[in-house]
Amino acid sequence: MTNKFHITPALLLALLLFWAPVIVFSLIAGEVLERKPLAVDVSILNAIHAHANPFLDKVSLFFTTLGSALYMIPITIAIISVLLYAKQRVNAMIVAFGAGGAAVANVIIKLIFHRQRPDLWPRIVNETSYSFPSGHAMASSALVFCLIAALWHTRYRWVAILAGGTVMLLIGLSRLYFGVHYPSDVIAGWCASLVWVLLVVRLLRYKIKL
Repeated sequence: MTNKFHITPALLLALLLFWAPVIVFSLIAGEVLERKPLAVDVSILNAIHAHANPFLDKVSLFFTTLGSALYMIPITIAIISVLLYAKQRVNAMIVAFGAGGAAVANVIIKLIFHRQRPDLWPRIVNETSYSFPSGHAMASSALVFCLIAALWHTRYRWVAILAGGTVMLLIGLSRLYFGVHYPSDVIAGWCASLVWVLLVVRLLRYKIKL
């Protein structure tokens, strides 16, 4: 008797969560390799900049600062410490390798693509590193995805999804508001971190017996 392979909704969701960002990242990366800004990127940035005002300057500065290494590193360390204190060893490792690995991957990818940052208007926030993918978007989303994975089987799952997703989105938007990234940089950062965190979760939860 042969065993029948059944595609369950959970399996379909897992495949979608993995391959959709892989495909999106690959498509964006192919365009970036041509060394020309995407027309839609420039249009979106100009549309956002048209609504700039002092209030949004302050709000965007808060979220872009929150997504910087100055805050992401201690926040990540604090979360790992809490998980270890709660004897959540696997989840602590997911956060450590998920967030830490995403940060390392971001540096490597930036060096591979060498994409220059947008230069469309005088900026309030200045950056000197390469643009693709967004480090703020990649670091913040990796941490959010790790938290969602850690809290997936608890009643706090939706809190992590909604609150974390909102913060992740606002950090990404703040980078566009200041014109230091193209939209494709931010989207690519989210996609890369999601794929990486899914791989980390799969490895630590299902391959390594802890």
